[in-house]
Formats: sequence, C-alpha cells, structure tokens
Amino acid sequence: MRGREPVQEFSVVEHVAKEFARFLNRVQNDQVDILGSFLIENEWEQYKKDAEGVVQSLELAGFAIVPKQPTDQMVGAADRTLAGGLMGQRGARVYVEAVFGAMLDGWIETYNPNLILDIFSMALSRASNPRSKRDSGSMDSSFQRFRKHSQDMLAGLIKNGQVIVPDEPTPEMVAAGVAETAEIRNRTNQQVSIGADPTYLANLYENMVEARPK
Repeated sequence: MRGREPVQEFSVVEHVAKEFARFLNRVQNDQVDILGSFLIENEWEQYKKDAEGVVQSLELAGFAIVPKQPTDQMVGAADRTLAGGLMGQRGARVYVEAVFGAMLDGWIETYNPNLILDIFSMALSRASNPRSKRDSGSMDSSFQRFRKHSQDMLAGLIKNGQVIVPDEPTPEMVAAGVAETAEIRNRTNQQVSIGADPTYLANLYENMVEARPK
C-alpha cells in the first residue's frame, strides 16, 4: 500500500509572483497557453520582491493572508490549554476550526476590498513601470487602471483557499464567533462558556493569525 503523498504547502509569495508574471506577460489562460504557462513558471522568481512588497504592504495596512482551513500550527496556537482540558485534542480542533471559520465568514460577508485592491493595483503599476520603482513620488491615480487584474489576483487567492483578513478581528467577526459558540453549545448540549467571551475569541483569532504560514 502506497503512503500518502505529502501535501505541498501553499506559498503566498510564489502565488503572487506568478500573478505578476502572468500579468506582465499578458497570459490570459495558462491552461491552454503553453508558452504563457512556460513563461510564468520560468519567470515568476523575477517578481519575488514585488510579491514580498505586496505582502509587506498588506501587513503595514493591518492585513494578513491566512488559509481558510487553518493549519495544525494555527490550531495549536489558538489556545494551548484547550487540548488538555475536557474537550480533548479532537474536540479542541473541531471547536477552534468552527469558531475561526465563522469569524472568517463574518469578515468575508462584511468587508470592503477597496484598500486591498488598491495595494495590488499600486504594486502592479510599479512592476509594469520600472521608473516608478525608483521614483515613489511618481505614483498617481493611474494605478486604478490595474483594477481588473487586482480583482483577478484577489479571486485567485480565494480560489486557492486563502483569505486576506485583518490582523485584529472586527466587531462583526467577534460577534460571528460568539454566535458560533452558541451553536456549538446547542448542538452538543454542553456549556462551552469559555468561548462566549469576546476577549477570549479575539485572542484566539489573533494567536491563529500570528501562527499562519509565512
């Protein structure tokens, strides 16, 4: 019996760099464009600094890119005391994943993506015009012409199971976490009072975001 093949960890920087390569080489569909696919795979490393700049700009603006399905490290960092309590390791994972998922859904349903799209658009503008990299004062509203591809970049991250979220939860996210805790209590007939505390949920979320793959 063959063993399971290791799951390749998603690389945010590589994904974004490939989006730069796709855009700058004008590749519409790398599934059918063999040359375009070749260019993306062979040139994306040229855009690693651009991609790293996007990630840094997002972080400076208070955002982080996290997997919608949290990693083991993220679950473990949420609350290191949970697994040793009454819930046990499996129960703690189910609880953490449910609450984290609800908080992400609370964000997705309420957030305005304009700032995120502006960050993508400005990065694409700089990458397409080397002179603007040397002269940061040359940036103007013309970066808005890259909006469509910025939307495609954001959609690509979502398609690959990644979400751009705030590094601190919004009130709507905390409310969604509290509501999910109530649902868990109703489903299991247990008094999971610890998770109903908004401060606790905010800390749980921030711990998980901090432990995200980087």
